[in-house]
Amino acid sequence: MTIKTRSYLFLFTIIILLACKKSTIHAEEPPLPETEKPVPPPKDTIATPVNPTILNLGTGSGNLSIDGKTLGISANTIIKIKGGSYNDIQISNINASGAPVIIQNDGLVQLVGNKQIKLTNLNNVTISGNGTPGISRGFLFKDRTVDGAPVQLNNDINNFTLQNVSFQNMKTYGCIQYIPQSIYNGSESSYSKNLKFLNIDCDNTGTLIRFRGSAQDNVIKGLIKDVEIAYVTFQNARTVGSAIVLENIDSYNIHHNFIKDINQDNSNHNGIFYLIGNGKFYNNYVKDHQGNAIRAWCFSLGNTPKEVLIFNNIVSDSREYSAFELQTFKRNIMPGKTTFVNAKVFNNTCGNLLPKSGTFPAQILDLYGQEGGKCEVFNNLGYQFTLVGQNNTNSIWNQLGGTIPTSLTNKYFKTYGEAGITDNVKFGLAATSLARNSGTAISVQNFDSALSKLVNVDYYGRTRSLSNPSIGAVE
Repeated sequence: MTIKTRSYLFLFTIIILLACKKSTIHAEEPPLPETEKPVPPPKDTIATPVNPTILNLGTGSGNLSIDGKTLGISANTIIKIKGGSYNDIQISNINASGAPVIIQNDGLVQLVGNKQIKLTNLNNVTISGNGTPGISRGFLFKDRTVDGAPVQLNNDINNFTLQNVSFQNMKTYGCIQYIPQSIYNGSESSYSKNLKFLNIDCDNTGTLIRFRGSAQDNVIKGLIKDVEIAYVTFQNARTVGSAIVLENIDSYNIHHNFIKDINQDNSNHNGIFYLIGNGKFYNNYVKDHQGNAIRAWCFSLGNTPKEVLIFNNIVSDSREYSAFELQTFKRNIMPGKTTFVNAKVFNNTCGNLLPKSGTFPAQILDLYGQEGGKCEVFNNLGYQFTLVGQNNTNSIWNQLGGTIPTSLTNKYFKTYGEAGITDNVKFGLAATSLARNSGTAISVQNFDSALSKLVNVDYYGRTRSLSNPSIGAVE
């Protein structure tokens, strides 16, 4: 064998060995870590229109005005906005009866810097950033440097949905703002109704949603009925305070939201969801934060008490304050116009919540006076609280007013391991957990069929036992 031939064989052998070694290393690499976002994926909320009118609008830059009166926009219309970076978009005067008007992206629509979408006088309109395959958030707002709303709602907004949008690096108090001016008198024209905000991502922003309103001094102003906020991801906001502020809401529906790494620099009393009125708060995940996950300031519209329901939430690793707050103020109770609510706090998992300044307790619930309303607290799972202050023997709620709750089968443990929680990301229960199948039957609550569909499953949508549910948010 010649020297040249031996050299070729040597090189070939080295190549083969290196290839084998590379293959072996690749096979032994550890798997990528699972995502720390244990929230079920949202469902598409847009029904496919039948034979819609299609309008292609926008040039991809400059200003865009979509005026329903000028363009003669009617029901069952799809408006596609050409992708690009716009200075200003105004959408107004669309009143669709029957099939909705759907406004979608055609490519990525961006508003970069101190730009705005202004929405005025809309009824039965959906704005959705799912118009282009492969783009999940087709409307992108980013890099705002001054206060002001990237999305401003004006005048009459009803039966409206905003979904599949993203906000990044926004120095503003409210990304989505609405200041309705109507004084409520019982007529449909004196309030807004049926607003939905779904599938929204926020990274390093100010407050996502702020709706102004009030109910006091015998005047109800800026009332909104039926607001749904769901599948929001809100993270990396060191001083935001409140992510959602709704100041006068009859029937909020807040669910499946993911909140993480916020308020690291705050020490004031924050409610991440600051909600005034009544409604449901469930299947939300709040972790590594400061403040109550929800400050529910409660009243009912009319003379019949409604409910505030807080269930199936996971709240852990707070620097300050309890998971939830319930409170009713005398100013919101106006005979003949408003009354109190009844509240139920159940099947929540809450842990490692630290007291404010080492003196103000942090437990599952801060319970203030309900001005006549009742409160039930049951099937909640707590762990690792530092009991301080005068009420230092109750690990479940902090008694701050005259309303004494009914309490059933709540359990507290020193650590999540002692509770039989498998980890502090997904918060599943081990087979040996003392929280398994040890709760009060939910069926005795006699919830209506629509609510039963929500409470008879756990945080992950798994069926609960009707007679022996587990304690906490996860079965």
